[in-house]
Amino acid sequence: MYDNLKSEGLPVELIGIGKDTHISGSTNWTDENDASVCADESPFQIWTDWGASQRDLYVLDFDGSLVLHQNVSSGLPDNLENLLNSLANPLTTACILGDVYVSEGHTSGSPEDYIEIYNSGEDECSLEGFQLDDNEELDDFTFGNVIIPAGGYWVGYEDQDSSFSSGLSSSGDIIVFADSSGTSLIVTLEPSLEYDGLELSQSFNENGEGCYTNPTPGEANGDCITLENDIESIILDNFRIYQNYPNPFNPTTQIRYELHEDAYVSVKVYDVMGKVINNLIMNSQTAGYKTVRWNATNNVGESVPTGVYIYEIQVGDYSQRKKMIFLK
Repeated sequence: MYDNLKSEGLPVELIGIGKDTHISGSTNWTDENDASVCADESPFQIWTDWGASQRDLYVLDFDGSLVLHQNVSSGLPDNLENLLNSLANPLTTACILGDVYVSEGHTSGSPEDYIEIYNSGEDECSLEGFQLDDNEELDDFTFGNVIIPAGGYWVGYEDQDSSFSSGLSSSGDIIVFADSSGTSLIVTLEPSLEYDGLELSQSFNENGEGCYTNPTPGEANGDCITLENDIESIILDNFRIYQNYPNPFNPTTQIRYELHEDAYVSVKVYDVMGKVINNLIMNSQTAGYKTVRWNATNNVGESVPTGVYIYEIQVGDYSQRKKMIFLK
């Protein structure tokens, strides 16, 4: 790790300080690298001043401020490489929400719950201060200075070090990803499904549109899987419904769908009790990609309360529904 940073021309230095009675073991430090080793003579004032014990690791920034002190007898910290990279590259800019987004989620089975974040930007960036949760309170996980390379991924597994701890429900859930200012993007996870003995993941594009895929944590998302179900196949042959965007929204959102042939279309909004709130579309439409806006009002133009709503698109004898969240 140290040699890699040096080879990149970065101004980092590894220095070993040992008691002079143990300095004969300096080759442990200098083998295969050019690290300096200093002998602290009795009464070992340097060790005393630093409060050091055997196998303590200290990391200082370029201003000389201490940023890490840890005993490494049981191994190096998991985040040490990220820490050194962030110190060696102090000009790394903060990530931009939308350039970085949730690109995959997995809710059950093997592999276990995970969330994948993708950086679609042209430069590496820092996720420091970004938050991740399965609800909008955002009290689960806050990123440290994690550097995500351009075109690269961050993958976090439930309950691992430096990762989220809120489990993702196999019956359906949301993933809330927010920047340091609190602005968030939300993707909706549908109930988990198994296909050919494999628990499927769900992959998303930058607009939050998702579909079932084979799990590919840390790699490019696979192709959408069309389930081998007669009714599902008929629906997909006739039309496709996408997650509304933005979601949550205030006060307007876009409901998007695609007709594969000319058809009579009904687009309705329901509350969670199943009552029709607004009839947005009830007419014949030509094939193609369609967008209809809903401004959180009912059929007589009155504003509706905040909460969860359901939009339904019906084409012929078949319909599909998705949830959306209105927040003020």
